[in-house]
Amino acid sequence: MLVPFFVAALWWTACALQTEGPGPAPSRPPNVLLVVLDTVRADTVSGYGYHHQTTPQLDAVAAAGVTFEDVTAPGSWTWSSHASLFTGLTPWEHGAHISMRDEGVDSAKGNWGLMAMRADVDTLAKRFADAGYRTVSLASNRFLDPALGLTRDFETAEVMKDDALARRAEAVIADASDDRPLFLFVNILIAHAPWEVFPVPWSKRHEPRLKMAETAPSWSVPFLMKSTTGIDMLQTPPGRSMSGIKLLTTGDVVVPAGDRGLVEDLYSGGVQAADFLLSKVLKPWTAAFPAGVVAVTSDHGEYLGEHGLWDHGLTVYSQVVDVPLVIAAPGRLPSGERVSTPVQMHDAYGTLLDLAGLDYSDRISLVPVVSGAPRPGPIVAKAWASRSWSESIGGRFDDNWSLYREGPWALISSSGGDRQLFNLSTDRGMTRDISMAHPQRLAQMVAKANASFVEASEDVRDVELSPHVVEELRALGYLDH
Repeated sequence: MLVPFFVAALWWTACALQTEGPGPAPSRPPNVLLVVLDTVRADTVSGYGYHHQTTPQLDAVAAAGVTFEDVTAPGSWTWSSHASLFTGLTPWEHGAHISMRDEGVDSAKGNWGLMAMRADVDTLAKRFADAGYRTVSLASNRFLDPALGLTRDFETAEVMKDDALARRAEAVIADASDDRPLFLFVNILIAHAPWEVFPVPWSKRHEPRLKMAETAPSWSVPFLMKSTTGIDMLQTPPGRSMSGIKLLTTGDVVVPAGDRGLVEDLYSGGVQAADFLLSKVLKPWTAAFPAGVVAVTSDHGEYLGEHGLWDHGLTVYSQVVDVPLVIAAPGRLPSGERVSTPVQMHDAYGTLLDLAGLDYSDRISLVPVVSGAPRPGPIVAKAWASRSWSESIGGRFDDNWSLYREGPWALISSSGGDRQLFNLSTDRGMTRDISMAHPQRLAQMVAKANASFVEASEDVRDVELSPHVVEELRALGYLDH
């Protein structure tokens, strides 16, 4: 939905984050803000080299802190990745992912095997709460509904529309009745599909064409939005049994090469809209807590036709697991620093504890990495098969997919035995499988990967979804219509 305060020109002002270099940490624990720009892939962020100025606010945070240039999310959709962010663990360790097993599938409730996060793992909210923090989660993604369990241990956890987030965040920040330090988590969903026209030049230029079926691209006509201008491939058109995203994936609907730019423009316009909402949250934050810690990342990216894929989840190519991560911590981290060492998105768990002066010994902190230390362990990610996609399309969607990476070498594997090897130093987009040219490297990577994705728990519990949650998740394309 188009946020009503979003305007076409002169809408962004950089927040005045402090930019002093590292020094003695203040004695009072810092206030901590963690923001997820939902569905934002790293290569559409201006600070990561995108050709449009999509993220001026995020770039301002980067100028005040550290940009991690090579960040991999451990999952490729909201549920698994947020659970990793909140636990510091991979999805196969914390258990929050999709399952094809019958005991985890309840199609009558529409969840198709949505597994719960393990109950015996300390969350980031619990760690901060135990240290005397006030903990608040504000999200516009329905998966962060407190009834579903990911936001357990937050003292306050609320879900709302994007346009209400900034006002609610400002009220939380301004609450003077509680003098405890604040840990505030915010999820901004606006970059997520559908592809809406936003008032930024490269998106707005497509508005006349998409206003009417007579002028819109023929492939988009069944999916034109009615309440605003844009394309909603998440909906199932009349007379069809599958959503537009699935029809794109099967090839029953084709976006011509000449319209790929249109789709990217609409998506990246949503990235700038998300950045604008970030600025609305950061304005009261920096005014109240100029020395506070700010971390901004994403839970996953988005396919825009690469590998014949659209949307996200189900597979783990770079377009859906490469995400931004920027952390500013005045007096604790340097300003304007860029770190090229490969890291994982859920390393933010230990890093934020470290920056707050709390125990992080059972997780990885990136503070030493900023100073030049290596990050221990490989880079890993996994996606599980969905019964809905397996039954309606099959093929590669019958399989689980995993990413195992060491240095520039990245192995993509399926549970069906497919193996693809990429050298990310020359092929970040994973367009050239070089496994045949490097059989010894492939064998080494396969052996290591086989030992790296062991489920930590057999606790199979499906998540109860209320009817209104089911409807909202269907609108986002996560559940069948």
